[in-house]
Amino acid sequence: MNDKEIKIRALSEFTREAPRKFEAGSREHNPKGDKGLWRMSEAQLVSAQKEEVIDMWHYTVALEHKIKEQDALIIQLQRTIANNKQA
Repeated sequence: MNDKEIKIRALSEFTREAPRKFEAGSREHNPKGDKGLWRMSEAQLVSAQKEEVIDMWHYTVALEHKIKEQDALIIQLQRTIANNKQA
């Protein structure tokens, strides 16, 4: 996949998923419509953003370790296949 294809996919997914995510968040955190992002103070927005970044960090670390485990398994399988061919 080239950069242009990645951009197209990323933007397509974002425009499809972002409204759904926003609406779900609004239903969960502002069901009566009396709160909302615009009513939050700057400090509250910064705090909420920090919480989201922390969540994203944990998702990223978990994904990184899953990828490392999968890579190790692939190397192990490649070695097993190579050893079986030699036998």
